[in-house]
Amino acid sequence: MHNNKWNNFNDAEDQKFYTLIPHRTIAKVVMLIKKGGYVTSEFPDGYATKSDSTGSVYLACEFVVLSGQYEHRKIWSNIGLHSDNSEKYGEIGRSMIKAILNSARSLHSKDKSPEAEKLRTIRSFADLDNLICVAEITINDQGDKPRNEIKTIITPDHARYSEFMDESSSKLATSYG
Repeated sequence: MHNNKWNNFNDAEDQKFYTLIPHRTIAKVVMLIKKGGYVTSEFPDGYATKSDSTGSVYLACEFVVLSGQYEHRKIWSNIGLHSDNSEKYGEIGRSMIKAILNSARSLHSKDKSPEAEKLRTIRSFADLDNLICVAEITINDQGDKPRNEIKTIITPDHARYSEFMDESSSKLATSYG
């Protein structure tokens, strides 16, 4: 067998170790939803995921940073939809989705116009897939090892929203399809 690069890895570059994105970093991101295949009358589009261990239902999201120092880095966060243990779980998820729509569609939270209300309405979770918004990246240090997550979406009400939303990105991420 001849030695080519797919047999001999001695000259391959060492793996890069990514340090966490610093706590409270603001970035322009695209949100991709991994279809979980959990279908009910309440969640008919196949985007929801149901946890085998907890029974919670959520959207499994991947946020890809579109510009700046951390461009192309990915952050995985779930958006809660339903939990038998907590009414609040789904309400927190609904608030986050509203913030994502406000951020992606440049809507102020106080805007109650018919146009704004229409833009905060979706046909299915598919409408959220590939939305571009501004997010605050935090560090969750609970569990085995610290990891980045997104719990706060930056909307036009925030002083630094346009600074990040107007940043150009070199490429858009691809959808899970």
